[in-house]
Amino acid sequence: MDYALQNMDVGLVLLDGARRVLALNPAAVRLLGERAAGLVGAYLHDLHPPSHRAKVELLLAAAGDPSAPASACSIMVALPGRVLVVKATALAPAAAVAEGSAVTALMLMEGGRPAAADAQAVPVPPPEPLVKLPVEKGQGIVLLDPADAVYLQADGHYTTVHTADGAFFCGLPLSELEARLDARSFVRTHRGYIVNLRHARAVERQDGRAAFVMAAPGAPRVPVSRNRAEALKKRLAL
Repeated sequence: MDYALQNMDVGLVLLDGARRVLALNPAAVRLLGERAAGLVGAYLHDLHPPSHRAKVELLLAAAGDPSAPASACSIMVALPGRVLVVKATALAPAAAVAEGSAVTALMLMEGGRPAAADAQAVPVPPPEPLVKLPVEKGQGIVLLDPADAVYLQADGHYTTVHTADGAFFCGLPLSELEARLDARSFVRTHRGYIVNLRHARAVERQDGRAAFVMAAPGAPRVPVSRNRAEALKKRLAL
């Protein structure tokens, strides 16, 4: 147990009194992966869908309450293939917390993983394929058939799923969707986009840049980044 604690990677994210990210340490960057990009200066609530913001606010309120139990100051965050434990604490006297000027520290720890010495000996199972795409509609969750997704667009740390019937919010990050959707149909064309090749109508070039023209209302164009263009050309025999 002591050895595991000594080898635990503990991330640290600092928030100012307005809930904006002040700084994060290298361990937080490692634990968050591509989610860490652009975090500094971001408003914490903007990183979560409206349906989750009340829970985040309760966590931050508990962090500034000395009488709050430890369980109220922590939440579990599911990421692809792992779970993070997030513990919050206010780094200021109670008076500063009441005035909203306290700095809050979020400590990130990975749960349910083997110690560093054993990590190489335990194979990590592949992520479960997605049979349905969970998206928000009204006050509930709708399960879309992945085949209906025309393309997917990164929306901060979440995703917008574009279909022929409109756009929907999905609480999963683009990186997890890339890992769990059928790679025969869904390809990453850009850091911020995944296309469903079954809905691709054409490939166009404009100002030296390629884009997929999608078979959907308005013929939306999805950009192809230069570092992915060659692999996509081979994939499509272009």
